[in-house]
Amino acid sequence: MRQPAKIAFARLSTGTKMLLILSAAMLPLGLIALLTSLDMARSASAERRTAAEAATAMHAATAQAVIDQGLYAVRAAATSQRSPEYICAELIRQARLNPGERPPVAIFDGSGRKICQSPGDPIDSSAELDRRADQVWLDDSRRSIRFASIRPADGMRVEADISAAAIRPAPGGDEVLPLARLALRQGLEEMTLVEQGGQDDRDVLRLSHSLAEGRIILIADYRLAPARARTALLIMLPILMWAAAAWTGWFIVNRLLLFPLAQLKQAIDSWQGGHTPFRLPRFNTPSHEIRDLADSFAGAAARIHKHDSELEEGLARQTKLTREVHHRVKNNLQVVSSLINLHARGAEGAVADAYAAIQRRVDALAVVHRNHYAELEEHRGVSIRALAGELATSLRASAPAGATGMPIALNLIDAYVTQDVAVPISFLVTEVVELLMHCNPRGSVLISLEATEEADRANLRIETVGMADSAIDAYPGLARFDRVVTGIARQFRSPLSQDLEAGRFEIRISIIA
Repeated sequence: MRQPAKIAFARLSTGTKMLLILSAAMLPLGLIALLTSLDMARSASAERRTAAEAATAMHAATAQAVIDQGLYAVRAAATSQRSPEYICAELIRQARLNPGERPPVAIFDGSGRKICQSPGDPIDSSAELDRRADQVWLDDSRRSIRFASIRPADGMRVEADISAAAIRPAPGGDEVLPLARLALRQGLEEMTLVEQGGQDDRDVLRLSHSLAEGRIILIADYRLAPARARTALLIMLPILMWAAAAWTGWFIVNRLLLFPLAQLKQAIDSWQGGHTPFRLPRFNTPSHEIRDLADSFAGAAARIHKHDSELEEGLARQTKLTREVHHRVKNNLQVVSSLINLHARGAEGAVADAYAAIQRRVDALAVVHRNHYAELEEHRGVSIRALAGELATSLRASAPAGATGMPIALNLIDAYVTQDVAVPISFLVTEVVELLMHCNPRGSVLISLEATEEADRANLRIETVGMADSAIDAYPGLARFDRVVTGIARQFRSPLSQDLEAGRFEIRISIIA
């Protein structure tokens, strides 16, 4: 498994590798910062909960003080042994002496008839009460807290009423957590004191505190959405810093190092070698090392371009000189051929035949030279088909007496040879065809070239048709012919197969595959 992973990593771009390496290197720091942020978030959450509990305790103390005030008022009147009229007069007198400090109190007799009431909102008779204990209950219709106490001796009932506004906290407090809702609950009945809009249960912290010895419960809801946002920010900040550091490192390496190198590579790929000058791209990088590298390559490219220009000039001069040499050789061969032709005009008999034989060999050499010159221009070798065609035309034109117009047929594959092979081929064809012209002047000659099982070898065959038996054996120049063709065959590095009775000569030659 490790080897494919290494191969996959090696195939990634350098920028991607750098990003992965930087991310892995800074991952421990990011994890440490993340754990630290989580710990800070937990600490902040604990601090907020502690602050919320303290605020709830403060609201509960305020509510408990109001409840104690109401209970004290009804208990003081219910425990008095005075008559109801005296108690009423005392309540009115205290209310006038300390207005605003005592809640309105009403006294009812045992039958529920109101005897008197201190200044304040009217208090109606309440439902049947438990005579064993003082009573505290919520009156949501009046938005108040009701208190009641009964004197067991005569059934006199004392009730007080305190508005819920006395418990409601002042707006704009300095709580750590914003107060979303404050309510009092007694059994199934609930009275809301403060409500700051609807809140999702997932976004609030709910705390409760018992009042009046557990008979009333204070419920406080605090908003947690801002705290959650801060917690999420604290948690995400190390991750964002880790990602930003990795991306910044990748961006710096990619823009300052890899991108200029990619520009340089693109310029090198588009460079046409020494045929055109090298053009440096415009770098937007402060890296002077890359600029120095580009300048060094531009200098080397300039030297290569200059050297290639000099080589092209030298090659052009050499080509011109070679062409001039070929033209001079061609002209010299034409001059030699013309001189032989001029001398042959006044000769007769054996001398004329000798001039004709020399003429045919000079013509064969001229044919090879023309085809070799064409091969230099085309750079693919000497065509055997074109070489044999010119040789056949030249040999028919210079045929000896009695063999004029002798047909020479060609059956050759399309193959090419080097000059070292083309010269002995032309001489071999000339020698053999001249022999067949002398020995079988009324016959015909077939020159064929066939492919072999080897791609770089071919079979050259020259044969005649209709030759009389022992015609070649009776030829006076047979010994000289044998020495010449044996020497030519050595140049092919292949044996020459001769069938003198049938007039067939065959040899294997090298071709350009």
